[in-house]
Parts: sequence; C-alpha cells; structure tokens
Amino acid sequence: MRIQLLSLFFLIISCNNSPPKKYYQKNLDASSNRKEVVVSSKKSKKTNYSKLITNKNVKEKLFEFGLKNKEDLILIKTELGSIKIKLYKETPLHRANFIMLAKRNFFDSTIFYRVIRNFMIQGGNSDDNNMLQKVAKIGMYKVPPEINKKYIHKRGALAMAVQEQYYKNPTKQNLSSSPYNFYIIQKGPISDNYMDKIEEKYKIKIPIKNRSLYKKIGGSPHLDNEYTVFGEVVSGMEVVDKISKLITDGKNRPLTNLYLSVDVIP
Repeated sequence: MRIQLLSLFFLIISCNNSPPKKYYQKNLDASSNRKEVVVSSKKSKKTNYSKLITNKNVKEKLFEFGLKNKEDLILIKTELGSIKIKLYKETPLHRANFIMLAKRNFFDSTIFYRVIRNFMIQGGNSDDNNMLQKVAKIGMYKVPPEINKKYIHKRGALAMAVQEQYYKNPTKQNLSSSPYNFYIIQKGPISDNYMDKIEEKYKIKIPIKNRSLYKKIGGSPHLDNEYTVFGEVVSGMEVVDKISKLITDGKNRPLTNLYLSVDVIP
C-alpha cells in the first residue's frame, strides 16, 4: 500500500492586499497623499511574492532557513497526548521545512486525516477554509528527496508523503515530498515469512540488518526508498497507537477530527 497524499491544495495564490507592518509609518505625515500610499502597497505585494517558496528556489530557501534555525526536536500535541520527535540532521531540507512550518504555526488546527490501524497515521492537512490561505502565504512547492538507506520505515519513523501517482511510470517517478503532509509508522514487529511475502509482492529485497530491526520493533519495509524518512519518535508511541485505533470511514478518515499542533523544542 502506498502513502496517498490528500489532494486539498490547488495552485491558487491569494495574498492580503494590505501592506505589511514594516510599510506603515508610525507617524504618517498629514501631507502624505493617496498616491504615495498606493505605491507602498505595490512594493509590499512584490516583496510578498519574492518571499514565496517555489520549486526553483526551494533548496536555497530551506538551506538558508536551516542555517539559522538548527533545532531538531518537535512536539506534536493532540487531545490523546503528545508525541516527541527527533529530526535527522542528515535530511537538512526536510528538517528545515518542518521546523519552518512549525514556527509559522502552519500545523496548528490541522488534523490526522488518514489513519490505518497496524500501519500508519498521516496528518498535516485540514478541511478549514484558511488552509489555502496558509499555503498561499508560504508557497506551492515540493521538497527534493533526501532518501537515505540508513533511515528506514521502522516503527516510529517520521516521513513525508509524495504526490500520488495512480498510473505510475517508473521513468517519470517523482520522489519529491509534499511539504505539508507527514506520516508516522505505527506497525509493530513482523515475521520473516511476512517480509518474504512483501519482497515477492513489491519486487524488493530487504537487507538482513533491516530485517532484524523490523522483526524486533516493527515497521513497513515496502515503503523504503520511496519516501524520505527524516525523523523518529523518541517518546509518545503509545499516543501513536491510540490514534491508530480511531474509528474511521471507508477512506480511512477518523469519524471525529483529531486536531494537532506542532511546537519546536529549543
């Protein structure tokens, strides 16, 4: 089973026409005319667009942010409890992207919108009308893949979803990550027999050292090398297990919204 990306985002840019605070003068001279104010507004609009992240500048923007923001611990908070996660420094673009979104409060009031018991929980999106506005202020982009064979889909692994490709052409496969949608692996220990079947079904080979880990703590090896794993749960797996048991509909969406927020731990 592949991780499906909930397609709620469209290529729509909706900007606030009001100039940001730095364009306002605290003591506006009484002689300031209407034309001058309009010019300032145009400047602010141009500046806003220049700050958006795109597929052309994503590496530059995230690399620059990562140099100034070196935190690697986050806390996902829900009504069922909190999940503490360590982000890997070896996946710098994904780390920077997640820290950036958390600091901009993007994840606040989003939900775990796809939950599959004995597999994974997926979140970072919402039906709220302001989601498109949030995206419009950040940008429409994908995070370049940082797949590292060292980091596998073991139980507790944090990874980013990719654009679902229902008619996947291997020659055109794009492993770039959705910047906003993440998932946590919940599946427990699996047997050698189970892994043999996975190898046959997905035409893959699970390394011996990975098999040992999957047998000991669990995970979903068929996702390896397909999605970027960029962190792992260090405490709160019992909360992940609780979330995985939520009652869902036919599309694996919980019948009751479970809201989340993400804090960066200094």
